[in-house]
Amino acid sequence: MTASITLIGDRLSQYQPCFNAWLTKQSLDATRTVLTNPQDSINVWRYDLSTPIEDGKHNSLRLELLALADTTKIDHILQTSQPLLSKPGLAVFDMDSTLIKAEVMDELAVEMGIGEQIAAVTASAMRGEIDFTESFTQRLSLLDGLSSDVMDSVYQRIQHMDGISPLMKVLNHYGWKTAILSGGFTYFADRVQKDHNMTEVHANVLEVVDGKLTGKHLGPIVDAQRKQVLLGELKGKYQVPASQTIACGDGANDLLMLNDAALGVALHAKPIVREQAPCPMSQMGLDGILYLLGLTSDEIATVLQD
Repeated sequence: MTASITLIGDRLSQYQPCFNAWLTKQSLDATRTVLTNPQDSINVWRYDLSTPIEDGKHNSLRLELLALADTTKIDHILQTSQPLLSKPGLAVFDMDSTLIKAEVMDELAVEMGIGEQIAAVTASAMRGEIDFTESFTQRLSLLDGLSSDVMDSVYQRIQHMDGISPLMKVLNHYGWKTAILSGGFTYFADRVQKDHNMTEVHANVLEVVDGKLTGKHLGPIVDAQRKQVLLGELKGKYQVPASQTIACGDGANDLLMLNDAALGVALHAKPIVREQAPCPMSQMGLDGILYLLGLTSDEIATVLQD
């Protein structure tokens, strides 16, 4: 495919003259396709560029578009590749703050009465300010003695991310493989997998003895490097080419897999992730990925009605 820029936000009609002027300033010619309908709550317009992007200009162009997004509160998403839903594919997802609207470690900490203490460390790790693995081990140790009985009620109060249901239904409709690659815990990831008919889970295993958390984990920690390795292994397992991969996450520990995928979506991401990820998206939920795959609102609705 040629490169494209997708705009996601409100009042795109009013913004169009400004964006057209920007395209002209950049010497870029583009054909616009409106992907949403007038009655939709948000607008999605796709501009397919007929002008090739010069070698070495891609990153500077991406950063300019990110600055425009920050100024206008309209996503400006540059894509140089697009997986095809009609062909076999693989989509991998972080869980905490990506598939669900919570950080599970923080929610468990609330049950221990140390929610604010752990949440501050979690936020710092997700911003890439401290080492994820070290912070994970330290935070988990503070949960020593917590009853495992609380985990069900914690899961019940967690909200799933906006748009998760239509995204997974469409991916399943086309026969795509979907995996959770999470620095969270299997107890919760397994339930998200079941709720949305996802293919498989790779997450951290909590050690539980006599009905209580020990503050330790079993097996390797699913950190940034592990997620990257798992993406590669799953491509081989399902015989999916790199061009047919999607990765989605929000934290610094997701950057490696986001940059390895053909479509790497940073969803409502931390600043450092927005700056470094290929496709930062903040104005929609997970269903926004469907528009980045080129679907229209009508096409999405047709699949969901089947």
